[in-house]
Amino acid sequence: MARSFSGRAGPLFRLWLGLLAALTLGAALASAPGCAARSGPAWTSLADRGAGYDFKPVNFNVPPFTLAGLLKGRAGPAGDLAVYLEGDGRGVVRGRVTQDPTPSRAMGFELARLDPAPAVLYLARVGQFQPAQTGRKYQAYWSNKRLSEESVNAASRALDEAKAAVGARRLHLVGYSGGGGLAVLLAERRRDVASLTTVAGLLDTYWWVREKNFQPLEGSLNPADQVDLITGLPQVHFCGAEDAIIPSAMSAHFQALAPFHNFQRVEIDTNHWKAWPELWPGLLRQYLLPLRNTAASESI
Repeated sequence: MARSFSGRAGPLFRLWLGLLAALTLGAALASAPGCAARSGPAWTSLADRGAGYDFKPVNFNVPPFTLAGLLKGRAGPAGDLAVYLEGDGRGVVRGRVTQDPTPSRAMGFELARLDPAPAVLYLARVGQFQPAQTGRKYQAYWSNKRLSEESVNAASRALDEAKAAVGARRLHLVGYSGGGGLAVLLAERRRDVASLTTVAGLLDTYWWVREKNFQPLEGSLNPADQVDLITGLPQVHFCGAEDAIIPSAMSAHFQALAPFHNFQRVEIDTNHWKAWPELWPGLLRQYLLPLRNTAASESI
């Protein structure tokens, strides 16, 4: 039989229950792997926006970094997880390395929210949406070391955690801008990548710095160096015909590096930022979903 409490002891008892519940919830959140406490207005805004599309905020503790992400769904019968990798953000502005690389618009998420896959992960890059990991100590990781061994390893470990969380067995990688280069590097070293897609992707850092007359990215890996490892991987590379940041010739150059078996290069009449989210549903239907269906027939 339930008991009721009244008199002076009632409010005190209810207060005690409230404090106990708060402490219990806090402990549960702290111990849950991948659970993220919101940090900073940019992350709060993105997490709130993600909630409108059923994404939940996650933090991946992958030393020496913590990577922010948004995750939704469960892997279906095929065990697939669609992964969207953010670009370089505001890492370098007008030739100067910033203190905080958080993008003013998270293009990777703007594409991820439109993907119909049963499980989708949006993964930010080093320093993005992480106020505790900005400043001079980390600046190299969104400038010269943006594609460093440490950064790639951290992203790969985050993918392992996301796979476990949603019960996935295969990954469909989608990388925007610098995230495209990261996607290539991950595909070259992992055995669970079923398809690869880049959007205005940084596919060859050596070619890029030479064409743009930039300083070499000392400390970064070059995605094009081991391209022979992914010649059989189904892939599509979108480029903007008006892109002055990463010229459309980048993907043509990349395609010529090796005898790819299932390589599509799609040039869109746009620039580095404009209209990609508006175009994405059509590009998904025409290119990505058929690509994933092709990959489904191949075991990993």
